Amino acid sequence: MERIHCMADAKHIRRFLDCCEGNWHQCVYVRCATCQTPGYCRQPDFLYHPDPEGKPCVLSMRDARLLFARLPEPTECAGAMTREQFVSLYRPFLAKEGLLGSPCLPEALLRLQEAACYDW
Repeated sequence: MERIHCMADAKHIRRFLDCCEGNWHQCVYVRCATCQTPGYCRQPDFLYHPDPEGKPCVLSMRDARLLFARLPEPTECAGAMTREQFVSLYRPFLAKEGLLGSPCLPEALLRLQEAACYDW
């Protein structure tokens, strides 16, 4: 059955849209070419934009497909990289948060960021 709602929390979606000013063209497209959880998500790639602290704010392509009128393309984003390049770039942050061993990095990042939305 086709999913017709976003999997990310509404507060996180708002935070992501604020970071990129509602424009996915300002984001970096990350390709998960070596997905460790094949079949887990229909569209394994993800978008990210650094938040004001420089941390990556992520949105899965499965949610981007529902939020935006056009599906983001790597060539139309501010940049594109592989998952391995993303991990290399954010290795200290990912290690500090205990996410380096996550089987699905975008999902683990998303859950971490959603939890931060409710850190009262």
